[in-house]
This record gives sequence, C-alpha cells and structure tokens, in this order.
Amino acid sequence: MHCSTSPCDTARLAPGQSLHIAVDAGTAFAVTAGRLRIDEAPRWLADVCVPVGRTLDEGTQHVVERAGWITLSALGAPVAWRRLPAPWPAPRRRWSAWAWTRRSAGA
Repeated sequence: MHCSTSPCDTARLAPGQSLHIAVDAGTAFAVTAGRLRIDEAPRWLADVCVPVGRTLDEGTQHVVERAGWITLSALGAPVAWRRLPAPWPAPRRRWSAWAWTRRSAGA
C-alpha cells in the first residue's frame, strides 16, 4: 500500500504474533490500531546490558535510533501499524577542487 504523502509500509499482526525485521536508523513506526511492543537491540551502559523497548498505543509513534534488528509484537488484540522510511540525509556542501586550491594559495 502506498501513502499519498510518502512511501510507507502498512501491516497487521494477529494477537500474540511477532515480527523480527531489520531497519535503518531514523525509521518511524506509527500504530493505527491496537497496542504494539517494539524491542530494539540491547545497549551497553557501563558493564550492564540494558534492554531497549517501548509499548505504543493507538495513535502514537516511535523513531528507531539505531540501525539493526527489532522485534514487533501485538499485545492483546490485532495491531495495524505503518513503517515510514528514514528520511534522506541532507546533502553536504562540497568545495570543488579549484576553489580549495585557490583558497589554500591565499588568492
């Protein structure tokens, strides 16, 4: 399914069903019906492995901070959710070779 404003994925999970997928950093998930649990890869804090996860209710969204594998789980009832792709990074301004040479030469 395609959204009118941007490309996205829409999916449903049955009660108790889970999905394990790879995502890019900055990918957003929006819940359109039900409750969705998102579990990201654990992170290290000092010498302790800390789990990273959130429960999203209908109408809420979450942006994944780091690229990697995540698990999506339906809690209690069927869940409908959308995955929006990570935004494209802004293009960096680049100096052309001649401009850099002139600036370095003091011209």
